[in-house]
Amino acid sequence: MTTLIDTPKAPTPEGTAPGIRVAVEYWTVTMDGQASCGSCDTTLTMLADAVEIVRPLAERLGIAVEIRPRVVATWAEAVDQRIVASPTIRAAGIELRPSHPDETDTRVWEWRGTTTTSVTSEALLNFLVQAVAARSEQLDNYLAGGGPAPYVRQFLQAAPATQAPAPSACGPSEQRPDRDQC
Repeated sequence: MTTLIDTPKAPTPEGTAPGIRVAVEYWTVTMDGQASCGSCDTTLTMLADAVEIVRPLAERLGIAVEIRPRVVATWAEAVDQRIVASPTIRAAGIELRPSHPDETDTRVWEWRGTTTTSVTSEALLNFLVQAVAARSEQLDNYLAGGGPAPYVRQFLQAAPATQAPAPSACGPSEQRPDRDQC
């Protein structure tokens, strides 16, 4: 027998979807001065198409999906970001990447027992669905745990504040309105 317990939830601003997101990091390696290659460009296009398919589901769960292109150019950056293949796609603690079996640009993608030389749209969709589900679970756990402490909540805004335009260095001086500062 399953008993449901109604636990108090953390108060959340009306319509939390705009600020809650899953960031899909799309990592490539700079090759011959280029931030990408034809194979990586094709994979990025396929990823963008897959995001458009998954987006309505994610939005129903209150989660926005965004792709964030990233590039590494040095050995230290690759080590720091744990990049072993290009492209590497990461979101919500999940990773999708090919293997490079030799010193050529050959990529080997594996998904559900199938091996291909380019990523399949099904593999990308599966990856995104897993990432949205993982982010949704992270959000559930965070809010079930109370979210921000009541003390912190009083300082949080529902949406990011917009910055006022920076004051111009030229124009009338506040101390001497009859004179320009420039």
